[in-house]
Amino acid sequence: MPTRLVGLLLLSTLVSSRLFDPYPIRVVRQTLVESNGQADGKGDDVNVDASAHHFKNADGTIGMNVTSTGNATSGSGNAGIDNTASGQVGNNHIGSTGNISASGPNSEVFSDIFGDIYGEAMAINTKQQGKSFGTGDTQVQATGNANLTKNGVVSPSASDKNIANAGATGSENSQAEVSSNQILTWDQLIAQLYGHASGSGKTNAQANVDLGAGSQSNGVEVNGLVSGVNQNGGQVKAEVEGKGSIDGSGHNLSGGMNGAANGTGNSQLVGATNLQSNRTGTNTTISAFGDAKSGGDGDSAITLNSNTSANSNNGVSGAIDMQNSANGGNKNMTVQNGLQVNDNKGGTLAIGYGEIKGNGTENSAANIGVNSQYDQNGHAQVNTTGTGSAVSNNRNSSLTMEGNAQITNPNGTKSGTATASGNVMGAYNNLTGTNQVVVGNDGANGNARMEANGGGVGNSAAETKTDLILKNGNETRTSSVSGSVKATGDSTIVKSVSEVSDNNGVQTMSNFQHAVSNSKGSSSASASNSGWLKRRKRAGGYWEGANLWMPAFNVSNYYPEV
Repeated sequence: MPTRLVGLLLLSTLVSSRLFDPYPIRVVRQTLVESNGQADGKGDDVNVDASAHHFKNADGTIGMNVTSTGNATSGSGNAGIDNTASGQVGNNHIGSTGNISASGPNSEVFSDIFGDIYGEAMAINTKQQGKSFGTGDTQVQATGNANLTKNGVVSPSASDKNIANAGATGSENSQAEVSSNQILTWDQLIAQLYGHASGSGKTNAQANVDLGAGSQSNGVEVNGLVSGVNQNGGQVKAEVEGKGSIDGSGHNLSGGMNGAANGTGNSQLVGATNLQSNRTGTNTTISAFGDAKSGGDGDSAITLNSNTSANSNNGVSGAIDMQNSANGGNKNMTVQNGLQVNDNKGGTLAIGYGEIKGNGTENSAANIGVNSQYDQNGHAQVNTTGTGSAVSNNRNSSLTMEGNAQITNPNGTKSGTATASGNVMGAYNNLTGTNQVVVGNDGANGNARMEANGGGVGNSAAETKTDLILKNGNETRTSSVSGSVKATGDSTIVKSVSEVSDNNGVQTMSNFQHAVSNSKGSSSASASNSGWLKRRKRAGGYWEGANLWMPAFNVSNYYPEV
């Protein structure tokens, strides 16, 4: 349903003169005035309108204005509006496009352009809005531009390409929404962008946002994506929101992510956002990213929460938190997330990783958390935590845990690793472990603990081990303890606990092993342990260390897996 209006005016002024010539001379001055507006739409219900107007005032001012507007709705498919508007007064030109489309069960779109020239003053005002909602796939896409030209010179504030896209998918709920507004004058661009997408349903869900406005020398971008899946039809949720604005040379950006993946079997949740602000001589970015996986024979729940911002006056900040919980006999879980920043404090990369693997015959709980943060003062912190357990009857149990954190910035690299592992056998047995590593601008701290218990009728054995490696520039601090215990006889009990911690260089350790055996015939009980505390500094030439050692025992050699 097209609407098009075109206006053309040729203004002429006749001036007569009698200079050195007895016959009149006629001088003609001409000014070309032109205005064009067009709106095309599609959908179940479409309304479009266009107008073009030009004029000359009594004071001699020549001008024009043009409008192009439309809205469309659809309850069964696509809706779209394509707008163009342009005009000219002499050597002054304006031009703009504003196109928007939406697809999904229910769609609504609106687009409007107004442009005018009044003497030497020019301006363009554009607005696009759209949303789609329902179930399944929803999508909204808006594109446009705005340009002003004087005597062949393009306005330094011109908006080369305006983008506002959002999309989502979800079997139970899906919605996408965008808006794009901009006002362009010769010396200034004011633009506002918004995008939101969310999806939820069984098995999988996804949401994404893509926003952009301005130019390479004065532009903003906001991108975000969250996607989740559960192989056994579990509940999955994904949500992304983005905002961006330009007010002259000032920029304000924000991005947010939320997601969840719940159910049995394998699950995965990923998310990423990126904010970018380009101004002449300045490029500011902050990116947040995360990936978590869970596999096993029980229930699992993964969550994602993140917020980032970039402001010309207040700087850059952001945080991302991911949690991965499981309850089952066998578990294989990972979490990784981080932030990458480029601002006036220099480049910063903050990243954390956690992993838990557990095997047992009975359901038991485990959780990994990774939290990465960056504030407006340039301070970064990564906190990786883990809690895990494994329980079995008449079969061996095993549990391994690892946590890593690292920050790299202009001052160097700081990192930490905390690991804990254990194996145990016995008629009934269990393992419980914790680990944590925290890395910030001031250094790295951490702790790790593993406890193994076994017993009942027949032989029992256990081994536990914990390690810390903390690095602060050229300094490395290491803590490591391990222990093993075994008992043979008619009825046995074993216990092994290994624990290390390092808080700002204050290192502590604990290693406890205990075995009990009761038998009518022969029986035996033994325990052994070892530990290391080290501090090494490559630049400066000193080394400190302590070693406590007794022969270790490998439970897997003594009692093979049933």
